[in-house]
Formats: sequence, structure tokens, C-alpha cells
Amino acid sequence: MEWLSFPDEVAQFGEMMRLQLDLRIEAANLTIFRRNFASRTTAWFPYPYSQYTTRQVLVEEYATGIPLEHFLSNGGGVFQKEIADEGLDAFLHMLLIDNFIHADLHPGNIMVRFYKPVTLDVGAQFPLLKGRKKANPSESPDVTEEVLSRLRPHLHSKSTTAWEETLRQIDAEGYRPQLIFIDTGLVTELNELNRKNFLDLFKAIAEFDGYKAGHLMVERCRQPSAVLDKEVFALRMQHLVLGVKSNTFSLGNIKIGDVLNEVLDMVRGHHVRLEGDFVNVVLSILLLEGIGRSLDPDLDLFSGALPILRQLGASSKARSMLRSGDLSMAKVWVGLEARKFLQASVESVEMCVRYDQLSPNL
Repeated sequence: MEWLSFPDEVAQFGEMMRLQLDLRIEAANLTIFRRNFASRTTAWFPYPYSQYTTRQVLVEEYATGIPLEHFLSNGGGVFQKEIADEGLDAFLHMLLIDNFIHADLHPGNIMVRFYKPVTLDVGAQFPLLKGRKKANPSESPDVTEEVLSRLRPHLHSKSTTAWEETLRQIDAEGYRPQLIFIDTGLVTELNELNRKNFLDLFKAIAEFDGYKAGHLMVERCRQPSAVLDKEVFALRMQHLVLGVKSNTFSLGNIKIGDVLNEVLDMVRGHHVRLEGDFVNVVLSILLLEGIGRSLDPDLDLFSGALPILRQLGASSKARSMLRSGDLSMAKVWVGLEARKFLQASVESVEMCVRYDQLSPNL
């Protein structure tokens, strides 16, 4: 009973409810998300009319979109990888760069809108430049209602053939998808102490030191004295991390959700009480990966993190971390870059062997 600590749990649940009961908080969160994603193309948030919003009434821009649930039940067709990658990119930006994370990203809070990029076709004159450059959705007409009218007749069809064929036609006509995130009443922000703990833990895992990570989790949990078998917990963490390390170059085959689920099982079994915001981040990753893998079974969370880590590496925050001697993010970045390079090299060799390009004259 002491470890479960019902008063603390009720207080945590009550705080979550309180945040959602004052709709001015949701309007403020929308404003922050819109500012953070102003120059990004992956996700869009409705505009809140704060001057008309009160504690009990939220007035915001009407979001025209197709619920993500339809793409999960009928299939994403030609757009499934693009939609999964955009969701992953948006979440990793929230987590790694913004420290302002949508904490309620279930399929009911995600919609898909469409826009038609206004691009110049230069393929005929300059073959090397052939291909569509992804335009900014804010500069392109929103044609979601037009696309929805074509998809609506197939939403509840028992056969998905017509749905997927319509998606192929939409893709061929140059329409592109963009995610809409709604219901921003719940967000997660790590305070200075928890962010330091998170970065220290991240650093230990980045160095594949699961034993140290286990001890850090025990030392910095809310009730270290209540933890059962601390040494066994640290050793189990080491075993888990070494299992991930052995698959460093095939991380796309590792489901991060399965790894985090195992961590949560260990935490529960050894009575390691984690901070609520840390658990919220873990649950968000579990939920997001489940959605992403439903659309794209080959979704690779680590490859998706590379562009964000590159962006983070060029920021002033990263430079200050390097000056202080903290190389954890740099190690992760370099490791992922090396993995991607080696993966590309291995795939190139496999292609050469498969199609006899190494010795075509034999």
C-alpha cells in the first residue's frame, strides 16, 4: 500500500483532470504548438480564438480532416509510409527539441488533411532535378474537402480495393497529406530536475551502460527505500540494454514499444516509482509506435531521429552541452550516422550480388 501511494496517484490524476477542465489552458497549448511548428510541414494545429475562449468554452478554427482511424482500418495505401513518417517526425521534434509534448496522441486526436503543392516542373529541361519538391502546406491550397468527397463512399466498404485505388489516383494527381493534431489539453514538459535525470539516463543508455542506467533509475526515483532487489534490477537493465546493443545495425527490427514495456514490467516488479511526466513520455512513445507500425511495419524510430539530431547538433543548446563535456547526444548522433552508412553499404553489396553486378561477364 505504501509503494502504491494512493494519495499521490489521486493527486496526479486530479492534476490531469484539472488541466483539461480549464479550456483556456488548451487554447494556450495550441498557441505554443502553432509557434513551434510554424516552419515545419509535418503537422498542423487549429488556430485558437483566445479572445472568445473562457474556462468552459474553447473557440478554435474548424479542422477539416479525415480521421486517422480510417487509414488504420482501411489501410494507408500509397500514403501509409508518408503518414507514419510525418507522425514520427512531429513527435520527435516535440520530445528532442521543444520539450513540449502532446500527451494524448491516440488515433482519435489525429486527422489527415490534404493539400496540393504549387511546384514548378523542371524535369523536362533539367533531368537531374526531376522530382517534386515538398512545398509548404501553408502556401498551398487546402483541398481536404475535395479529397474527402472522393474517399467518403469507400470509408465503410468491406473491400479496401476501391479505397486504395482512390488513394493511388490522389497521389498521382499530386496531392500530399499532412497531419492535424487536436485536443491539446494534456501536454508533458520536463522540469529542470527531471530533464537532467532524463538526459543522464539517456546518456547511460547511449553508452550501452544498462547497469548504470538501472542504478540511476533507482537512485532518482520517488521512493528509493521501497525498491526491491536494487542490484537485480540494475543487472536486468544491463541485460536488456545489451540485447539492444547486439542489434545495433538492425534496430528497425526492434520494437521500441516492446523494450519500454519490458522496462515498465521491471519497474513494477521491483517497485521503482518513476515521475509521472517520464511515464507520460514512455506511454506516448508506446502509443505512437503502435500507430506508426500499424501503417508502416518497417517504421524505424532511430532512423527517424537522425534528421532531428542533426538539427539539434547545429543548435546553441548542443554547443553548450559539448563545451560542458557532455558527449551523450554526439555519441548517439555519430552512432546512428554510422549505422545508416553501414546499412546503405550492406544493402548496396546485397543488390550487387543479387543482380550479378559485381561480375556481370562471368
